[in-house]
Amino acid sequence: MLVCLAPVLFGRRARSNAGSNPTHVSVPVWIDPQPKSLNAEDVVATLNGQSAAISQVLGPSSDLVVLVVLDVTGDISLIDLAKRALISQIDGLPENAWVGLLRAQDGLSVIADPTPDRKAITDAIQALPATGKAGLIDTLVSVAGIADGIERKSHVRVAVLYVTDSSIYNYREDFTNPVINSSDPHDLSRRFPEALIQEKVSNLETQISSDEAPVFVVHLRYRTDRMNQAYQNGLKTLAEFTAGYSLFCRSDAEIPDAIQKAFAYIRSSWFLSLRLPKRVPAAVQVRLKLPQQKDAHVAYRAHLRLKPR
Repeated sequence: MLVCLAPVLFGRRARSNAGSNPTHVSVPVWIDPQPKSLNAEDVVATLNGQSAAISQVLGPSSDLVVLVVLDVTGDISLIDLAKRALISQIDGLPENAWVGLLRAQDGLSVIADPTPDRKAITDAIQALPATGKAGLIDTLVSVAGIADGIERKSHVRVAVLYVTDSSIYNYREDFTNPVINSSDPHDLSRRFPEALIQEKVSNLETQISSDEAPVFVVHLRYRTDRMNQAYQNGLKTLAEFTAGYSLFCRSDAEIPDAIQKAFAYIRSSWFLSLRLPKRVPAAVQVRLKLPQQKDAHVAYRAHLRLKPR
C-alpha cells in the first residue's frame, strides 16, 4: 500500500516506467561540515570509473519520508522511554516531513501510512504493544523494498529507522548454530557458533543491495554475550551497507540521545540522482568528490546493484 500510494501522497509523477531499464541511480550522501547549498556542478561523480552526470540534488530542506519500524518486546520502561523520545523527535520534524509507522514483531504490519499528521503517528506509537518475537532481520527486506519503492516513485528523500530491543535468542528461527556432533571435537559448529548469524547477514546484504534508501538502527539494549555480539555486529554491518547508521544503548540515559542522533542524521541527508552510462554492469561502484570543499568529510552509499524500475 505504501508503494502504491506514494505518487498520490506527494503529487509527483513517477520518474520512470516500472519494469524499464534504470536510467538513474539515487545515492544518499552526508557532508560534514554541512554546506549551505549544493549544486550538481559542485560534485564530481563516477560510476565504475565512468563520469556520471548529476540530474537532481535533494537537500536537507527537501521533502522527507521516515519509515519508523518498532521491534520491541522487552523491558517496558526502556520501550516507554524510546517511545517518548520518538514522539519528541517526530514532533520536531519540518512540515514537509512525512512519517509512517510499522511493527516488526511477529511479522511486518503497517500501522500508519506516511502522513504529516503528528498526532496520528503519536497516538499510534503510544498504542503499539510490546509483545511477541523479535522481527528486525525477518522484516528488513520487506521494509527496505517499501522505502525503495517510495523513493523511486516520488520526488522525496526516504530513510528507514528501526527502534529495537531484539535479542538473537528471541527470534522464531534458531540462529545459535547448535553443535551437530557433540562427540566430534573438530565439529566446526563448536568453533564457529556465530556462523548462522553471519550467513544470514550476508544473505540480507545481497537481498537489499538494489534498495536505495538508507537504514538506521537504534538498539535499546546492548548485550555482551558472544551470540548477541555477533548479531549486533551484523546489524551494524547492514546499516552501514546502506549508508545508514547504527546506535547501541548501554544505559537508559543513552536512549533519547541515540534517537535524537538518528533523526539528526536522517534530516541532514542529501540525495543525488546520477544518470547511468549507456552500458553499465549490474554491480555499480559509486565515487563522489567535492573539489571546492577539500576539507569536508563525505559519506555516501558506495555500492549498489541495479534493478529494473
